Amino acid sequence: GFGIFLRDCVSGAASLSSLVQMAGTSQQRALEAAGCEVRLDNLTRQLYATDASIYQVEPMGVAFPRSASQAASIIRTAADSGVPLTPRGAGSGLTGGALGSGLILDFARHNRQISGLDLERRTVKVGAGVVLDQLNAFLKPHGLTFGPDVATSSRATLGGMIANDSSGARAALYGTTGQHLASAEVALVDGRVLTFDPAASALPEQRALADELARRHADAIARFMPSGLRKRWPGYGLSRVLEEPGNLLHLLAGSEGTLAGIVSAELRLVPLPKDKGLGLVFFPSVAEAMQATVALLELQPAAIEHVDRALFDQTRGQIRFQAARDLLELDARPCESFLIVEFYGQVREKLAALRDLRLGLRLRAVTAPDEMALVWALRKAGLSLLTGCAGPAKPVTCIEDCAVRPQRLPEFVAAMRSLLDPLGVNACFYGHAATGLLHIRPLLDLHRAEDVARLRRIGSEVSAMVRQFNGSFAAEHGVGIARTEFMPEQVGEELLEAMRRI
Repeated sequence: GFGIFLRDCVSGAASLSSLVQMAGTSQQRALEAAGCEVRLDNLTRQLYATDASIYQVEPMGVAFPRSASQAASIIRTAADSGVPLTPRGAGSGLTGGALGSGLILDFARHNRQISGLDLERRTVKVGAGVVLDQLNAFLKPHGLTFGPDVATSSRATLGGMIANDSSGARAALYGTTGQHLASAEVALVDGRVLTFDPAASALPEQRALADELARRHADAIARFMPSGLRKRWPGYGLSRVLEEPGNLLHLLAGSEGTLAGIVSAELRLVPLPKDKGLGLVFFPSVAEAMQATVALLELQPAAIEHVDRALFDQTRGQIRFQAARDLLELDARPCESFLIVEFYGQVREKLAALRDLRLGLRLRAVTAPDEMALVWALRKAGLSLLTGCAGPAKPVTCIEDCAVRPQRLPEFVAAMRSLLDPLGVNACFYGHAATGLLHIRPLLDLHRAEDVARLRRIGSEVSAMVRQFNGSFAAEHGVGIARTEFMPEQVGEELLEAMRRI
């Protein structure tokens, strides 16, 4: 994927069969002598051959480091033996970034310690394997939380979130994970364990190179990574390096495991909001919901989430979601989509201002914590609900990560429909309207050659479309395998060569 494309990690790209054969001799002995648990058996390789993406790549083995020293030892041993490395968190990524034909480094099984909570500085130290919900449950009694809130919070690890520079529904308020990263403990390919922070003097040559590349390619950065998006851009964070030279954390966040193994990190925290409320606005069409989103931005909500019929129809007949369906009156008062508009602070006044806009078919204000939890539970279950739909055709991940400026969402959705409709492809449109990112999933049966052909055509045409909108083709889920082939078009050959040098 992204890493192999950028750096030709293994000379000659040895085939899987030859890697496994080599692992039976000198490489296997070297890996097993590194002092880290390594499994090369068939069952383990099959378990780690898939993640949440549409891909399957069987690795030669899996390592389970328990500490920074073990991680550094196995990384150096693998590198010296010519074995490609793929760090992995929960495997919840949708682009195949946790897959590789070499050695998988599972940082999620261990490294789950939470320590060093500093209430005055609002920071905490976490191991790479700490799950986001686990961290927030620990922080809640202290009135604190971690800002970025991915929908997979029940399984996403903080190490993976840093590597992916993850964000979520409230990115309009909190931004991305990298913006909350105070420092990171990393294991490098030469066996060193270093701590990166904004003032760190480690790796002076690499810092100088990153700064020089960002300055030299400032015009290309402005062209391919223009300001105005709260989500991430594909590839390394050169735009952030340009804004704050010397800080390697900007390259680490979003590097998708290609630069270092993330062992632990110190994170900056935010206070839990004391006053929250939701405005639920219902619409007769997705197009009208998109137009309303533009008007809602003036109210500065913490989040605007779009949910369409393709998603909420999957809750029909499910006991788990019946209370949410009743609250939303989805059976008694049908609609085609609705917006979840969340406010922090001055909730009564903001809900009144929302009502004055007279948007959509109807408005429902929700301020009771249990009712708000019902609504968010439905939204966060979106991916699992969609993939559980009946029949061989499924909502496929391929263009679900495109972000444009929120003001341009209406015309972007219209352009998407003009592409999908002539192909006879239905799709769902749900996600983070406040930051211009909708998870658009075409309904395709990948067992059929014609739908595989549609998948390729959709991916190629949407890549070109995103460039026309000056948007990001990998705004939340990363590059991984899925978007590697589109990198030249998305960042240009000039920036791509700069990333190869990094």
